[in-house]
Formats: sequence, C-alpha cells, structure tokens
Amino acid sequence: MKLEYLADGSPDCPILRLYDFTPAEAGQLADAASALAAGAVKRVDLHLLPFVQAVGACRLALIRQTWDQAVVRGTEPNEFTCGYTPGTWENVVKLVEPFAAGAAEFQWLAGAPGQAALLLSTSGQW
Repeated sequence: MKLEYLADGSPDCPILRLYDFTPAEAGQLADAASALAAGAVKRVDLHLLPFVQAVGACRLALIRQTWDQAVVRGTEPNEFTCGYTPGTWENVVKLVEPFAAGAAEFQWLAGAPGQAALLLSTSGQW
C-alpha cells in the first residue's frame, strides 16, 4: 500500500491517497481502524506499518479522539493526522471492508472540514 500526498493537480486536492494495495493490505488497514474504534490503541502511525510505503516521506497518524477533526497538517510539510471518534472509526472500517474483499475501486475516508481529503483507491484514481 502506497501513502502519498498530492498538493495539487485536481480540484479535489489536497489529497492524501492510499493506493496500490492488495485485499490483504486493505484488511490490515481495516484492522487498524477497528483497533482505534475499540480503544485497543489510541494512535496508529500508518507510514510505519510494514505494508505501507510512504511516497515522498509522507506521514499519516490515525488517532482516536473525542471529536471528528478529519485530516490536519502536522509540523512538517508531508506530515498529517486524521482524528476521529470511536463511532467514526467504526464507519471507516465499514468503508474499507469492501476493499479487503476485492470489491471496490475507491472511497473517500475523510473530507471537509479537514485540511486534506483522504482517499482509498486500488489504482490511485478517483
């Protein structure tokens, strides 16, 4: 799974996109979101997971919190966090599950009011 930040090039930008992955890797992403929803973890540094390849030193931390903030920038140019409540992480799990079954092409996992959208796409297209 590749993690990449696209600052421009489309009206939908800025975008963080997760693409070029197998159904098993999508399942691992769903597991990470499920762990956040259940409270088993408070933070998942997606770029550090063994199945994720960060393009251009992109970094994304998924965070469990008490409000839905979506994606916000960190202190470095390609550093981001995506924070959701447990209920919203449960919804993210449901959005990712079709990819684990090999039955989806793309899905937006975060949008407004965040500072970047979060796209899950098998091909990288939307």
